[in-house]
Amino acid sequence: MDPFISITLAVFLPFLLAAAVPAVEKLIKHKVGWFASFVALVSFLLVVSLIPLVMHGEHFQASVEWIPSVGVEYSIYVDGLSILFGIIITGIGIIIMSYSNGYMGHKEDLPRYYQWLLLFMGSMLGMVFAANTIMLFIFWELTSITSFMLIGYWRNRPESVYGATKSLLVTAAGGLFMLAGFIVLRSITGTFDIPTILQNEMLIQAVRGHELFLAALILIFIGAASKSAQGPFYIWLPNAMEAPTPVSAFLHSATMVKAGIYLVARVHPIFSGTDAWFILISGTGIITMLVAGFLAFRQIDIKALLAYSTVSQLAYIMTMYGYATYQEPGIGVAAATFHLLNHATFKACLFLVAGIVAHEAATRDITRLGGLRHEMPITFIIATIGALSMAGVPPLNGFLSKEMFYESSLEMGHALGSPFTFIIPALAVAGGVFTFAYSIKFIVAIFLGKRPEKGLPSHIHDPSFVMIIPAAFLAGLIILFGLVPSIAVQNLVEPTASSIMMETQHLHVKLWHGLTGSLVMTLITFLLGIAVYTRYDSIAKWQNSFNRKYPFISINYIYDGLVNNAKDTLKGFSSFMQPGPVRRYVLALLFLTIVLFAVPFLKLSAGFIPTLNFDVAPYELLVFFFMIIAALGAAMLPKYLPAVISLSALGYLVGLLFIYLSAPDLALTQVLVETLSTIIFLLAIVRIPQTFKERITPSLFMRDALIAVSVASMVFILLINATQGIIPPFESLSYYFIEKTLPLAGGHNIVNVVIVDFRGYDTLGEISVMCLAALGVYNLIHSRGESE
Repeated sequence: MDPFISITLAVFLPFLLAAAVPAVEKLIKHKVGWFASFVALVSFLLVVSLIPLVMHGEHFQASVEWIPSVGVEYSIYVDGLSILFGIIITGIGIIIMSYSNGYMGHKEDLPRYYQWLLLFMGSMLGMVFAANTIMLFIFWELTSITSFMLIGYWRNRPESVYGATKSLLVTAAGGLFMLAGFIVLRSITGTFDIPTILQNEMLIQAVRGHELFLAALILIFIGAASKSAQGPFYIWLPNAMEAPTPVSAFLHSATMVKAGIYLVARVHPIFSGTDAWFILISGTGIITMLVAGFLAFRQIDIKALLAYSTVSQLAYIMTMYGYATYQEPGIGVAAATFHLLNHATFKACLFLVAGIVAHEAATRDITRLGGLRHEMPITFIIATIGALSMAGVPPLNGFLSKEMFYESSLEMGHALGSPFTFIIPALAVAGGVFTFAYSIKFIVAIFLGKRPEKGLPSHIHDPSFVMIIPAAFLAGLIILFGLVPSIAVQNLVEPTASSIMMETQHLHVKLWHGLTGSLVMTLITFLLGIAVYTRYDSIAKWQNSFNRKYPFISINYIYDGLVNNAKDTLKGFSSFMQPGPVRRYVLALLFLTIVLFAVPFLKLSAGFIPTLNFDVAPYELLVFFFMIIAALGAAMLPKYLPAVISLSALGYLVGLLFIYLSAPDLALTQVLVETLSTIIFLLAIVRIPQTFKERITPSLFMRDALIAVSVASMVFILLINATQGIIPPFESLSYYFIEKTLPLAGGHNIVNVVIVDFRGYDTLGEISVMCLAALGVYNLIHSRGESE
């Protein structure tokens, strides 16, 4: 099958078949998860079929015109990097959707759950295979939206709503920064097409030498960091654990949180090899690795512990992709890529174990767990394999990629020279020590020790095969990739590293390389890790005490302050800007209008009188006369009903004037709007006293009359000059629209074209306002029905 068709099907089948989930659920009931698993399997097979295409660093690109005027196409790019991510996304997707058949209760809203899972999977696939930065951005934001819906799946839980909102605000806002970076990159290179930049060394050098290089790098990295929970943006990931555990395993360990990693890897050939790249990428990664690893100690919720470990492990990968110098731009690429794959296996495995424990023990609190190895022996073995792989213990796959991390840290330190020769490897070991300590805690707190006498169900056992097999399969991959790394390295890691480095890479990964510097670092990690573990509870206690004393030293504290105080802040701002009745604002606005236009008003008024054309038809004079009478009636009548009728008469007279001026469409619009307004006014005034409460004194009347006459006179003079063409700035625009309507917009009705095309954004805004108003009315009616 043509690669373009294969990838297009892999991306859009989940979107199309997600719509069929409710119908399928009616046929096979709670087994609908197997249908979703089948969809994921089809996408997986379509992606896997392209592995031979990229085995030797080759790539494929195809596109279809979308918005050619700005260089935006539906374009796919198939290389080792996109294939690796595609396999992780679809492969883990099969496992998660199969596992969900045992985890999700039959009373849950299963169609909604699987629909959003499929939509998320399709969004992730669209993102990693996008060859165009605008297309990448669209799918990027779709992952944020679908993630929001999945994190907030249990909509009746405030914690779920909080976590979903937080993730959306952070990741979607980061995506906007990323879009700005893409626009800056396009202004430098003249294209949105990623492969065009990657395959043109002159364009890459133009980017690196441009004055906007740093701006583009920082903006794109903010998007990557927000998605992969790096730096200050890590705060959303722990709260996202309120999602169902399979969602956490899919989104927040294996796929969505790696979107930022994917972006860094994708732009690696463009920005790497510069000081800014190393400082920004590796600097953020190292700090995040240490801070998140340290904060993991105080977490007592299993998923929270895994969340902070995920942030730390992603920081490992980010750090390694940042390892680059001008002479050696790919120091950490192979290590980062291999750890990316290994992390997907052992972290998804651990999340599934967390779901099993919570499902069977009815708690995720590690202080209430212990001794479960006797009752859940199979789960215990699987958990031990996953945790030891995360800790970097041989002969598991995590050991191999951790060794590569240490080796690349030594190489990077040597490339930078003293004092970094020691500092960078030392920081890498510190991160490994924290990882070792919380990995051991995961095993000991849940499965070892004594079973608590109270707080757990009397009978706990390993789950059904539906839940145990997916976790066991991942544990099997951990062992397989550790004992026979060539399977993963030759088929996935080497093609990915080759696509990032834009040249063929050959790796030699095995369990034993002799007594090397990285092995010495591993031994130090184990010794220090055991020492830190003995103080684990003391460290956690100190962290809790510090957090209670200094809660403001927290990014979460700042976030909550900004979000929670937004309403009060805006209310205070509104009170300051709008302290009184509406009349004051109208008077101030009209007075400001007079002041701003006073100078041009005087200049124009001097020359317009001799040029006025008083040749007005008698029927028009009659209409003008009645309009003046109606306006005076609306302003001077003492009761609401006559005033409203006068105002309505004025509106209908304006519609009549439009007819005389050969504008029937405007007349029809005016009549419809005036009719609706009159009905609304009449419905409102029947419920209020008919006499105006406010007494208008002669002084107030004179003031209002003066302002009204001044504003009316000013507008009259400006319009006269504009229509007569006396002053050059008021030259008519109609000729432009008459000439350009057909060639630019392809329409013959000038008014329609102006509204839809030339004023498209304005019209879109009006439509959005109307939609929001309609939703507001619907919610009011719906809430009234519920209250009754």
